[in-house]
Amino acid sequence: MTLVDASSISHLIAAAVFGALTMLVFFSWQRGFLGAWLLSACSLTVLWLGTTAFCVWTGIAEHGAVAITEVLRTGGWLAFLLALLMVSAARKGSSSQWVTTSVTIAIICFALIAFEFTGREVVQAILPIGLPDLSLFGRLFLSVAGLLLVENLLRNTHPEQRWGIKFLCFGVGGLFAYDFFMYADALLFYRISNDLFTARGITTILIAPLIAVAARRSPDWSIDLFVSRQVIFHSATMVGAGAFLLLMAAVGFYFREFGGEWGTVLQATFLFAMALLLVSVVFSGKFRAKLSAFISKHFFRYKFDYREEWLSFIMTISASERGGALANRILVGIANIVESPQGAIWVCEPSDRVFPLETWNLNIPQGHQDVDPSFTKFLEEKQTVINLSVLNIETNPYPGLVVPDWLSDIRRGWLIIPLIHHDRLFGFMLLGHSRAAREVDYEDYVLLTTVGRQAASYLAEREAARALAETQQFSEFNRRFAFVLHDIKNLVSQLSLMVQNAEKHKNNPAFQEDMLQTVKESVDKMNRLMVRLHEGGKEAAATASINLVQLLEKVVTQSPFDDEKLVFESEMDDMVVVAEEERLTAVISHLIDNAMEAVDGEGRIDLRLYARGGDAVIEVEDRGIGMDEEFIRNELFRPFRTTKTGGYGIGAYESREFVQEAGGHMDVISTPGDGTTIRICLPALQVVAATSRAEAV
Repeated sequence: MTLVDASSISHLIAAAVFGALTMLVFFSWQRGFLGAWLLSACSLTVLWLGTTAFCVWTGIAEHGAVAITEVLRTGGWLAFLLALLMVSAARKGSSSQWVTTSVTIAIICFALIAFEFTGREVVQAILPIGLPDLSLFGRLFLSVAGLLLVENLLRNTHPEQRWGIKFLCFGVGGLFAYDFFMYADALLFYRISNDLFTARGITTILIAPLIAVAARRSPDWSIDLFVSRQVIFHSATMVGAGAFLLLMAAVGFYFREFGGEWGTVLQATFLFAMALLLVSVVFSGKFRAKLSAFISKHFFRYKFDYREEWLSFIMTISASERGGALANRILVGIANIVESPQGAIWVCEPSDRVFPLETWNLNIPQGHQDVDPSFTKFLEEKQTVINLSVLNIETNPYPGLVVPDWLSDIRRGWLIIPLIHHDRLFGFMLLGHSRAAREVDYEDYVLLTTVGRQAASYLAEREAARALAETQQFSEFNRRFAFVLHDIKNLVSQLSLMVQNAEKHKNNPAFQEDMLQTVKESVDKMNRLMVRLHEGGKEAAATASINLVQLLEKVVTQSPFDDEKLVFESEMDDMVVVAEEERLTAVISHLIDNAMEAVDGEGRIDLRLYARGGDAVIEVEDRGIGMDEEFIRNELFRPFRTTKTGGYGIGAYESREFVQEAGGHMDVISTPGDGTTIRICLPALQVVAATSRAEAV
């Protein structure tokens, strides 16, 4: 079998396959507008394939009928893709760009058909020698246009609806991709490859099932599309760059052919210069800003894609990898909306003053600045953007507004955006002029004012968080100071008792020695308390192993109560815990003092130490008035609540906090009229034989 036979048979089979596809589309068609375009595209494909098979079989493959039907087929698929895009764009009021594209493609298709009717040889004879075949070049252009339309269709279909459109994009995209490859090869070698032409029928057969699947999934083709500004921006850039490259190639070809002995030099120099120009323009921020403004103005109903603008703003201010403070990220995020490369933020203070919070690529006066009350009042009440450019041109566009001279004198100052939080003016932002000339309208004002409110909420919350952190620091300091004050109160009580006994025993050497020792210990304790106060809540004394038996015996010995009123009982010879000795001593002393007050100095206080499981248990029991359950639950451990005259109400709270910090817990067992038992449980260390022996029992 020859290539001619294979080509005619493959195209004939493809015609049969697409004929079946046409019938499938017809019977599944719900008489919709889009379905009619799909039916037309499939029918024109059948016409092209049948004509090609016949012409190849009869040996007249170069006849214009093949080219004409191919252009009709290509135009049919392009019309179907454009119909899909235009229906969606019309719902959003932005179909003008697709109308322009449709007219352009239609003109090219009619020109190619006229070219074939007129006669390819006749037209080529008129053109300069060396120019490529216009028919091949035109069909190559149509394949590129088809690929761009397929890209727009696939990219701008909502993800949940792509299942119904993706096979159409793959199929039609494959059709145009193969055409592009074949005609690019033809332009390069000045003839169409017989191998590629033969394989074309087979590739057409392969794409038919993909289009069939899409036709069955979406018989009415009611697909909700959105046109991405980014895609149009990049597509426009690609098309512009492609057109520029084609122009470069044409001019370079002219230099080479008609430049004489300098032709090659002129061609190389021109191509290099144009390549530099193209790279400079494509990566120019000003050019990109102008192109973006042009697309928004002429191709879309609204100037902004609000979803994209909002997502971009949120991503900018939340991107910690950008570095810089929150105010800087907010400034950059808002400036990017209007393509501004600079700006600054001021925060309002009382007495009609503002201070600069952040600046970005903008020279501003340093330090606090005065503002007229009407300026801040205007921003707070009107909550609108102030355009300084309009202010300098028109007559009083903002009645009652007095812009500070230092603000008006800032070079390149453009837009003043109020930062409103809870309907109060938190501050304002100044943006520099856009990279490209830009008309500011109501849509800009609304968007900038809205993002300004959002930015103000972020900045206000940051200031609130900072103030809360400072308040927490002061609260922690006050808490530690209250604890220290309570310990000082105990020391004062001890020293007061000693002073009361001084008149009676001042000549007693033993009393004098005991008094000096007590004063020395009190001074040491007060110094340690001051260190605790200055170390940010961290205890100056490191925790260490404490023998509870010895500690409790010391507490009883130093207590002013006699042995009949304070009785110490212990099942242990030794019991060791890890804690701070001084604070644990203060806690036990405080509990004993409270118990003695509960019995009014007339009852007995039992201090017990025993082991339970892995804990050391300390109990202070009195037979006083007791407490009810509600008082224990709601009042006992709440700070600054006390029933004592001259008390601070933090002793019980501090005691429980210390026990919990040491890894233990405190329990209160009390009944009104029967007395109270305070039980402290601390983790015990098994470090001596006596402890092990007690646990064994």
